[in-house]
Amino acid sequence: MKINKYLKIGGLSLALTAMLSTSCQNVLEQEFRSELGPEFFATAGGLEGGITASYSIMRFFWGSEGFTYTANAGTDESMLGASDGNTTYFQYTNILPSEGSVSGIWNNCYQAINNLNGVLKFGPTANVDPARRTALLAEAKFLRGFFYFELVKTFGDIPLNLEFIEVPTTSATRQPIADVYAAIIKDLTEASQELPNTSNQSKGRATKPAALHLLAKAYLTRGWSTAAQPTDFQMAAATAKSLIDNQATYSLGLEQDFANVHREGNEYGKEVLFTVDRNTDPSYAESQFNNSPQIASGNKENRTNFFWVALYTQAINVNAGIPGAPTNTVAVMDRDTRNGRPFRRFRPTNYTLNTAFGERVNDSRYFKTFQSAWIFNRPTPVSTSRGTLVTGQDTALWMPGVEVTVAQRRAFKGVIWTPSQYTADLHPTMTKYVAVNRLTVNESSYRPYILFRLADTYLLAAEAYIKDNKPTEAAAMINAVRQRAAFRSTNTAAQNTAAVTAVTITPAQATIDFLLDERTRELYGEYTRWQDLVRTQTLKTRLARYNPTPGFKDFQVLRPIPQSQIDLVTTGPRFPQNPGY
Repeated sequence: MKINKYLKIGGLSLALTAMLSTSCQNVLEQEFRSELGPEFFATAGGLEGGITASYSIMRFFWGSEGFTYTANAGTDESMLGASDGNTTYFQYTNILPSEGSVSGIWNNCYQAINNLNGVLKFGPTANVDPARRTALLAEAKFLRGFFYFELVKTFGDIPLNLEFIEVPTTSATRQPIADVYAAIIKDLTEASQELPNTSNQSKGRATKPAALHLLAKAYLTRGWSTAAQPTDFQMAAATAKSLIDNQATYSLGLEQDFANVHREGNEYGKEVLFTVDRNTDPSYAESQFNNSPQIASGNKENRTNFFWVALYTQAINVNAGIPGAPTNTVAVMDRDTRNGRPFRRFRPTNYTLNTAFGERVNDSRYFKTFQSAWIFNRPTPVSTSRGTLVTGQDTALWMPGVEVTVAQRRAFKGVIWTPSQYTADLHPTMTKYVAVNRLTVNESSYRPYILFRLADTYLLAAEAYIKDNKPTEAAAMINAVRQRAAFRSTNTAAQNTAAVTAVTITPAQATIDFLLDERTRELYGEYTRWQDLVRTQTLKTRLARYNPTPGFKDFQVLRPIPQSQIDLVTTGPRFPQNPGY
């Protein structure tokens, strides 16, 4: 088993004899300042600190490059851009047990779980205000259920340990997913009953609505699995619906305008149920901050603002598509903080652009998800056959998302870049993670990551209703999301009403296939797609239909067990690998 002797909480490293239920290796050497035993969890500071440390571990995932690949690559939605990114997860080639992204999920989840087991063992006797203690222990249950849910979705059968491990051991076994789901649902059920409706401690803390959302998703995911219980889809629908019906009680609601959901500065908006918190304090944000005075502190850096950005600085023929115009190849944009650092790790597939977002007249989400215009920002003028671009005024690059006529190109001073011109370098940029408020151009994001939001709750409820053969109820849930998507602030009231009518679906249209298209429209790039397709058992068919990936094998709906885990179990039966790896 893996020994983690020092638990890092914020800026303080606490010496603990805390063993993870995963593997056995040398003691993790970290600087520490206080020799404190596990009983520290029974103090007020230890109880708070153990919870804070477990929240902090989430930042190893949401925002890191490796985890972003595991969540978004190898799906119908996205393919690799022209960068030097890792092709492994896009093409399903060489996903090995030694791959760092999967071992990172395993090791970090189990580290958090053992922290939480310590909190739940020692916390009930902590000298803390009883109401606060109850809320903290409920947060621990939520978080333990959260991390076990990540593990079981990713790896299948896994070690299940609900006790704080203090004595090292070199043996470990895997428990069936049925046992793991039972533990997850128990934790999340209790958390949903004990957590407050809203948090007055921190925006990034678990609350009752966050627990209800995750509980609904756990029921739903188990319902699709080999561990399914007869009432799973009913329970998933009822749990999600209880959150939806009581949203006002929790000070929640769908944003009127989809553009506001991911607007920078609105990460704690009324639609948000749970975030992975961040801020500009270097000891809290734990970022490597390129070319900035911030303190480097490891791989919890939030680079979501880089991964989806196209190479808008590329030199292009500014007269392309205009017969008779001279060739003039030049960059029409310089890199800046508003438009981002062009890592181009991900680009949308034809399915995403043409099928999921194919209807753009009444559904406003395409232009609120992808950047379509870049304002000329170069200090040196650039001339096209139509005129000279003025800094800060003219649109230098425009991606209208459709083909245009030569006449339209001649009438536009800048460059029009249409779908037939898209390349792995230059393509629509997804804008949900834009981070303008940074100190330098190449700096990563300070923004909190929105992990759960209410629109997803509606879609999870719809999926559960579809599986429970209730298409009328499913359509109502989908329509709530689609009707919001019809809103444009530039429309008249009558135009918005007409758009709502146009996007409303019938119960007969409420199918899993339609729902998955809807999830792309609503949740593109929000770290759910790979698991969505695995959960709904559609990964293989949708890859074949929309993004053929010859390397994919049926067994790859699970990730490999980390080789370090297998090698370090030296007592008892050999720790088993997932089939195919």
